[in-house]
This record gives sequence, C-alpha cells and structure tokens, in this order.
Amino acid sequence: MARGLATRGRFAVAYLVLGAAVGIGIGTFIVLLQRPGPKPPGPWSSWRPAAGAPRSQLLEIANHVGSAYLMPSGDPLAAVKIGGPERGENVRAIIVPTKSNPRTLADFDVYDKQKSVVFTLCGLGRNCKITEGTASTARGTVLRREALELALYTLEYVKTLDNVLVFVPPARGQKKLTSTLFFHRGDLSSNLRHPLRKTLPHRPPLPGRIAAREKETVDSLTPILYRYVGILPANGFGKVLVIQPT
Repeated sequence: MARGLATRGRFAVAYLVLGAAVGIGIGTFIVLLQRPGPKPPGPWSSWRPAAGAPRSQLLEIANHVGSAYLMPSGDPLAAVKIGGPERGENVRAIIVPTKSNPRTLADFDVYDKQKSVVFTLCGLGRNCKITEGTASTARGTVLRREALELALYTLEYVKTLDNVLVFVPPARGQKKLTSTLFFHRGDLSSNLRHPLRKTLPHRPPLPGRIAAREKETVDSLTPILYRYVGILPANGFGKVLVIQPT
C-alpha cells in the first residue's frame, strides 16, 4: 500500500513537471505571437513608375531620369529617348564579340532583344550633340551616371527586361551616335538588392560637381564604353545589333 502511494506520488510530481513545461511553452508561444515581427524593407526608391504596361513604364522612367539632369543654364543635359539611331524592327539580339576576330555567332555573347531596351541620351544639337559648354571627362561622368540610373530603374521595375543599352551623345570629333553603355541584370544584381540611394545617394549633379565617392561608384559600374557597329544580318539567325568594346 505504501509502495502504491509512493508510485502515485511520483506520477503526481511528473504530471506537475509536465504541466509546468506545457505552461512555459504556451507562455513563450504567446509572447512570440505578441512580439512584433521584423519591419518590412522600405521602398527601393522614393519614386516609381505608376503605369503597369512595360512600354508606359519605360516612358515614365525616361521622363523622370531625363528631367533631373541639367546643364548650368537649367536646360536638360540630354533628352532621354527610347530607341537607337536606326530603326530596329525584327532585330533578334544584341551581340558583343568575345574574340578579337569573331567569325561566327558562337564568337559573340548574345542577348535576346525581346528582353532588352535601347535608350538614347540626345543633346539638343544636331545628331544629338550637346551644344552648351565644352565636352569634358567630367561631363562624360555625369552622362554615364545618367545611363546607370536609367538602367537601375529599368531593371528594378520592368521585370521582363534583363538588358539596357544606352547611346550617349557624340563626343568631341564624333559626328554621329557611336558610343554606348551596356548593362546586364546580372552585373547590377547586388545594386538591385539595395535601395537606389545606397548606390546613388546624391541628387543628379551638374557636370564637374559629382561627389568623389559617387564618381568611384559610377566608374566601377560603367567600366566599358562600347562602339556601335550597326544592325547587321547574321546568316541563319536574322538581324542583330552589334556593339564592341572600345
């Protein structure tokens, strides 16, 4: 009989311990439910296109970015247009040579034109030249910054696109649009994971007034200037837009 009471006592203690453990678990669960979760990340940028259709989004991006870059007079540094110097109907791809003497399409990196957009930074002068002031390295840096900002907005908000080609105004001695910058989503993936202000923290600068740290960012993300070769036929493939590193 004494042994039975002792056994019942041990079970009673065990149930009390189990009950306390369950109580602690429930209490912890309630505390976790009441604790606020992590704050959602803020917006990638303070402005975003309002349209839903990709073409309309691109027009909004072009207008937004283009209106922010000015000359000392207050005139636009360059108008932002969608499209290049030639009509690009039925172009299947943008291609970039991977060899010094390419012979076949296998000697090029090939980027689907359906996943690409072409912008032109067009100065107010003939053939898109910038007529105000003098061409300089400092002005070229600001143009590259503008091209970079166009690419970042495009790749962030127009999810159907992976490539952005930007023609820049003719430099001194050039008579037509021949220089381009090319951006691929993979090259800017780390910048797209962080807010725009982390990559470009300042307002668009006047030529020659870009902050040193921001200039380093622009230089690192626009390391190659490409030469526009033209829209050419590729045997058995179709028309291609050809650019090559300078």
